[in-house]
Amino acid sequence: MRIQCLLFLLGGILVASAVHLPGVPVDFNLSDSVLSAIADDVAKQLEEGYITLIKTGVETPEFKRITAQLAQSHSKKDIFTKNMVDLEPRDNFLMCTACRSTMRVFMRTIREEDGELHGDNAGDLMKWFALDVCDRLNLQTKEVCEGLLEFFMPTVEYIMRNSEMDAQSFCSLFMEYSFCNTVSNPDYNWTLSVDTSGGATGPKSNTPLESPSDFKICQLTDIHHDPLYEPGSLASCDEPMCCQRNKDTVEGTSEAAGVWGDYRDCDLPWNVLESALSHVAETQKCDFIYQTGDVVDHMVWATSEEKNKEVLTKVSNRITEVFPDVPVYPCIGNHEPHPLNLFSPEGVPTDVSTTWLYEHLYGIWSKWLPEETKETILKGGYYTVSPRSGFRIIALNSNDCYTDNFWLYHSGTDKIPQLQWLHDTLLAAEAAGEKVHILTHIPAGDGTCWSVWAREYNRCITRFRDTISGIFNGHSHKDEFLVHYSDDGYPVGIAWNGGALTTYSYKNPNYRVYAINEESYDVTNHYTYIYNLTEANLNPDKDPEWFLEYDFVSAFTKDLSPAGIDKLLDNFADNPELMRKYWRYRVTSADPQVNGGCDRNCLAGSLCRAAVNINDRTERCVELRERLFIALDNEGSDTPSPSTPSPSTPGDDDDDDDDNDDGGSASLTALSLTSIIALVLTMRFSF
Repeated sequence: MRIQCLLFLLGGILVASAVHLPGVPVDFNLSDSVLSAIADDVAKQLEEGYITLIKTGVETPEFKRITAQLAQSHSKKDIFTKNMVDLEPRDNFLMCTACRSTMRVFMRTIREEDGELHGDNAGDLMKWFALDVCDRLNLQTKEVCEGLLEFFMPTVEYIMRNSEMDAQSFCSLFMEYSFCNTVSNPDYNWTLSVDTSGGATGPKSNTPLESPSDFKICQLTDIHHDPLYEPGSLASCDEPMCCQRNKDTVEGTSEAAGVWGDYRDCDLPWNVLESALSHVAETQKCDFIYQTGDVVDHMVWATSEEKNKEVLTKVSNRITEVFPDVPVYPCIGNHEPHPLNLFSPEGVPTDVSTTWLYEHLYGIWSKWLPEETKETILKGGYYTVSPRSGFRIIALNSNDCYTDNFWLYHSGTDKIPQLQWLHDTLLAAEAAGEKVHILTHIPAGDGTCWSVWAREYNRCITRFRDTISGIFNGHSHKDEFLVHYSDDGYPVGIAWNGGALTTYSYKNPNYRVYAINEESYDVTNHYTYIYNLTEANLNPDKDPEWFLEYDFVSAFTKDLSPAGIDKLLDNFADNPELMRKYWRYRVTSADPQVNGGCDRNCLAGSLCRAAVNINDRTERCVELRERLFIALDNEGSDTPSPSTPSPSTPGDDDDDDDDNDDGGSASLTALSLTSIIALVLTMRFSF
């Protein structure tokens, strides 16, 4: 189907999000139906203007007005540097409007026999249309738009020709966290076959305490090495990622990239990776290393198979050189493929298949993994291995849940096989008396993790809660955790997020060390190491001073069982100072964040992020948020200050979900709501 093809190309522009920071569902106080109707009204007018332009070449005055107003109604860079769930209401409004209008244009011009995009030779017109939308709506620079469209076109055209998804279903699934979600497609609401011989009858609360006999697992995640990073280059550019160009004009100024990384939208220079690996090797005894995805940088409009392979190989080789005797267990991040985010199912043509990536990853991972992992890695980028008797590791490709992975729109049932394999592997582990660690890049509660996939994944977590001893994530660039709850509300699992080695964006580099019980394989403590980026760049000729930022037990609680961490969430809600402490560590004590302070919505967003494991289930979040607001009111003031850390710094593109998303009931500000209504009325009166 060509109808959605161009929208997919546009989607590549609209959602080529570099960090894919994590968040919780947004449910504006203004009813979803009202917001949806407003967006639909604007979308219909935009649709008519484009149909006229395509058919006659004429730009009507109304069309010019509406596109000019939309171009000025959103924040340009956030659409690329933030995950959609973390965008401001005005940006969500633009996304929904653009999705609906472009889809309708494609439907009318492709499905109709005399439509301009009907037939097999419409590629040039499709590309023109997508670039025109990008330019008119001021989405990004021409370089970025052209690069993304060039990359995505073959894949999305294949998907659209072989998909039955309609426009409304597409936009609903694409933005299922928001008011844009108005349709539930039955083809995308399946259930997994889960063994019913066990299940949660209460909270899981039997995790042992930390002991001197515990062994250590070191976690490196979201390395995002940028091979083009140039100290002294421009760190504040228009593109989604900077610190590569214009050194001659900004070197020596505040706009210049630091030697040891940069807080702004810049990825990791090689010297920082070397420093981190050296510090781990010199100060830690890692029995295992978990590398939980995203080795490739955020220059999403200029990737290639060759470039990605080179970075993946170079990083994996260096880890092996520094840790020649330490077993390493990796999993796939969303930035590994070219084009970004695209992970194909089996059986598709070679020119749109992800097989090249799976083959390359097995090639560089085979020095760490046994040969029996080859079959599933080549099939879908996942595997299982038993490094010790009684202990099993399962590494998933969680991009099966990622709504930015366009192959999801090819067929939702394509995503069942890996989850069924997970279930069957856990069932076999249970029968063998094994304990299991799960490695997966994208947290299940992330706003762009498809809720159906997350729901069925959570059923596996619940069913095998006594077998699963640990879950380890990345992706969010936050030092955080996530509680998994059963359908009955019992805490049954904890997903630990290792933060990120990259500084992208507004964070200090960090890595994580876990204490693991030798018998139960439960996490009994974890230790986070960072260096202060400001201080490091003030001493460019000196190695950064890595230090222990905190250990979890000393900072928060000795009880790391799901029940214990769930109780900790209650303590966070009732004790704002403790919640501020958690927030500060969550953003790696980065100076721009700390200096800005953290208001009530920021704190509530961070708290809810830990309590939502399926993005459309927010009951626990709502309860905790209400308690936190009461506690803040009882303090007498929630005014941010430098001693009250917060991410609300001007220009802060990282944090993010917490500022504008408080877990299910964030309200549009009077200003933003007024702006939207004024925009709609102006458009209506112009016709």
